[in-house]
Amino acid sequence: MMLPPATHAAELNISQNQLPVSLGQYLDYLEDSENLLSFEEILAGELDWRRSSESIPTLGLSTSTHWFYVTLTTENMAFANLVLSVDAPNIDTLIFYFVQNGEIDSQIVTGDSIPLSQLEIPYRIPVIPFTTGDTGESTDIFFRVNSSTSVEIPITLTTLAQLSVDQQSQVALMSALLAFLFLCFCACLCLYYFLREGQFHGYTLFFASSLIFLLAQSGMGRFWFWGETMEFNTRIGLIAGTALIASFCLLGQTTNLVSKYRDSFVLVLRFLLYAMALIGLYFLAIPFELLSSDIILPVLYLGLLVALSVLAITGMATFQGSRTATYLFGFWIMIVVAYALMLSYKIDLLEKSQASPLIGASLIAVAAVFLLMSLGEFIRSRNEEFVQAGFETRAKGDFLRNMSREFLTPVHLILANSKRLLAAKSKQLDDGTRQHVSTVIRQSDYLHNLINDLLEMAELESDSFEPEFELIEMSQFLSEVRDLISPAAKEKGLELRTEFASANLLVQSDKPRLQHALINLLTNSIKFTTHGHITLAYKAVYFKRRLGIEISIQDTGRGMSEAFQSKLFQEFSREDELSGKEPEGTGLGLVIVKRMIEKLGGEIHFESQKDSGSQFFIRLPLRAGAA
Repeated sequence: MMLPPATHAAELNISQNQLPVSLGQYLDYLEDSENLLSFEEILAGELDWRRSSESIPTLGLSTSTHWFYVTLTTENMAFANLVLSVDAPNIDTLIFYFVQNGEIDSQIVTGDSIPLSQLEIPYRIPVIPFTTGDTGESTDIFFRVNSSTSVEIPITLTTLAQLSVDQQSQVALMSALLAFLFLCFCACLCLYYFLREGQFHGYTLFFASSLIFLLAQSGMGRFWFWGETMEFNTRIGLIAGTALIASFCLLGQTTNLVSKYRDSFVLVLRFLLYAMALIGLYFLAIPFELLSSDIILPVLYLGLLVALSVLAITGMATFQGSRTATYLFGFWIMIVVAYALMLSYKIDLLEKSQASPLIGASLIAVAAVFLLMSLGEFIRSRNEEFVQAGFETRAKGDFLRNMSREFLTPVHLILANSKRLLAAKSKQLDDGTRQHVSTVIRQSDYLHNLINDLLEMAELESDSFEPEFELIEMSQFLSEVRDLISPAAKEKGLELRTEFASANLLVQSDKPRLQHALINLLTNSIKFTTHGHITLAYKAVYFKRRLGIEISIQDTGRGMSEAFQSKLFQEFSREDELSGKEPEGTGLGLVIVKRMIEKLGGEIHFESQKDSGSQFFIRLPLRAGAA
């Protein structure tokens, strides 16, 4: 079957020394808006073919099928093994028909819908083998294109060897950019893990989504990771695109803008963030055949609107003097330019050029550098804040220690004189006066303990705190602690038990401070136990992969509720506190114990059940600094 004369496309006569040849501007094309034309109808029909004037035919987002056609003849290349390369990894389906002497010589299907292992030449972009005929014999090449993410046809005739050489620099550049983005992602992830700053959410998501988006756009993700999954390259590219827009929303929320409208702006961005999450899930779940420009184009416009809005807000923050915003402003300029270029290709506003991938990758790389600079400035400013906070904390600690010492003297005098008065004049005082003096003694004693606890807290938090380590024989040491606390236990009718797993175990620690911590815990156990016993025990354990010791204090007291357990080591926390009830403690004792044990290189944890008692465990290394 011979082709009708009216349908003849450009006839190219190509010799070996002309390769590689870009075929874009020699293509004839037509749009099948109904997706109904078969290849036989293409061959037989009088159709309205139009000549492309672009080196890369750029037809934008479309739900139509597009047909392309060119005629090739060769000189001195009879039966040469050539290839057609289409540098468009996201095209869903490409069907090539090679016609010689009016008959179909071969038909090849490629694109994202074909697993990589089923392609004749598996590569990151569609590569189609093409064998020439005799010298002077023409070959008509037709190909059909279906793509849900825009029709861009950068098609080149070359040899496989020449293609490998030409692609080397592009692949190397793209690999370097991907490695850079991966390192940035890992750095942000580590910073977020250690610093727990919400600022890193946007940074981390941007680098992660940019990495996946570029893997999809370059075809390297398909070649390296998901090549056997049909139509996944397009789908993962769309999901990564929505994640990129979501990162814009997160970054916009962290902009240091001083404005009465900032909260409203953040609220809108938060809403768009959730919307992007839903759209990403939609792209993941929707049947592939339902993806179309009617769905994708509004998302692209929304992303550009978000980027422009955040650019404007960041510009305002820059004028207000924020150095972090200054670098972010440069970042947003690069992003808006890159995004606008991509969108202009999608809506067929600009022709895509051979340099477009390089320009897009360069803009992303520069944007990433600006983002890293803003990240560095953010960390630097946070470090300054931490240093300043440290100065203020030390100043407050010094003030607290000095004032606490000043308070201790009058409180001590009030407490001592009140006790002396009650002891000497008890019989001469009436019941009301005696009760008032007793109240003064109780409250003064409470205030005295509170000031002592505050002094100890300030001492623990000061830079001057240094434990004085010495060797302690644990059996003798704990026996001394038991003897100190036994009178209080006997007064309440409680049995104080000891269980020592071994004798002569030497531990290097600060004896007075460890004793203080244990007495504090034992005092609490006695206070909150009405009957039963309290057990003081120790045993050798492995602590942080070294030999250590575990000291435990177990009681049969009232235990703690789950709600109180979650805030046990918070300052001034007490359980079942009633407004009219006498205070049972300062709420600082366990906080002091925890910080003191940590200063000694150990850790403390507990188990408790309401109405069944509690058990505290202190773990320490055998040698100072061994933990």
